[in-house]
Amino acid sequence: MNEINNRLDEILDSSIIIDTLSHGPLLWSDDLNKANDEMLAQDMNPWDVIPILVLQFARNVVNDKEYFSKYVKAWKESGVTCVSWTLGPLYSKPYSFDGVFHNFSFMTYILDNRPDLFIKVLKAADIERAHKEGKKGIILNVQSMEHIAKDINMVELNYMQGFRIMQLTYNKKIAIGTGFTAVRDRGLTEFGIEVVHKINELGAIVDISHCGPQTSIDALENSKDPIIASHTSAKNLYEHARGKDDDFLKALAEKDGYIGVYAVPGFLTSNATTTIDDWLDHIDYIVNLVGINYVGIGSDFYGFSVPDNLAIKIGEFMDALGFRPEDKASFLTKIEGFDEYKKFPNLIKGLISRGYSNQEIKKIAGENFLRFFQKVVG
Repeated sequence: MNEINNRLDEILDSSIIIDTLSHGPLLWSDDLNKANDEMLAQDMNPWDVIPILVLQFARNVVNDKEYFSKYVKAWKESGVTCVSWTLGPLYSKPYSFDGVFHNFSFMTYILDNRPDLFIKVLKAADIERAHKEGKKGIILNVQSMEHIAKDINMVELNYMQGFRIMQLTYNKKIAIGTGFTAVRDRGLTEFGIEVVHKINELGAIVDISHCGPQTSIDALENSKDPIIASHTSAKNLYEHARGKDDDFLKALAEKDGYIGVYAVPGFLTSNATTTIDDWLDHIDYIVNLVGINYVGIGSDFYGFSVPDNLAIKIGEFMDALGFRPEDKASFLTKIEGFDEYKKFPNLIKGLISRGYSNQEIKKIAGENFLRFFQKVVG
């Protein structure tokens, strides 16, 4: 155990660690818990509760010294240098234009007022600077382009706002293409191909994590740059619609893409309890399939940090996000050993326990994505 802890410390101290889909730690202070409980007691729709809570979270980060001190501590304990933070879902109508505006506003407020902790990532050098200065890099992303409707100019406006990762679809069918929960995936539309080319032209990243199989293939074939699945799994290891099959994963890697593997209960195994070993099984499988240079961590640590009473209510409304009951997308279940973001080092310990060398772990933990980001974004 001492050897594992010593290696963990060395890796955390010397590595740039990047989570390609997460918001990092969220701390539930007394005021947030009280507001949450009071709104749920009034039987408010959870999608109306969440945007109110997240604005209070932003105020706490900026204005509450005690809260901010604890928040910084949780970030440091995580060991993570940089995360890709989704804007759009924490709203009454997730991924709508209004939702992206709302989420972009509170995130801008945090980034503008907390340069002592955060660096907004526009280029790869910003990630390296965050590591050097002991700060945290934030890559802005959208997990659906639904909010742009059929306005191609919105892609460039999002780029101007600082978005550097753009997932084409979330779960449902939109004007661009089809998400994984749709009954029939007809692939990218003509407008979707135009969007992919515009993302390429701007120097942003095309993400197909939630896209259906044909839409994913079409994006890979039409993109002039390599693309990513920022948070996914091995579908041939465990049959889940959010995963990607072997043929696609190999094709993505052959085009120098990137595959971030999530730690999401219900998406990795049929077992009643999901553990870090289930996550590691998918890492091992994909590394063995495509090689270690294309694999990383996209934990998808989002809703799993909410209180149980809110998680239960969200579970009643998951159809708003396009999930089906069989997808097992519950915010109530947690991955054993990773129920709080500050426990992120347990993922690194898991890689050590599986026999990966320090250099191999550094690749998975951040170097692979940093190389990809440098190539596509600059």
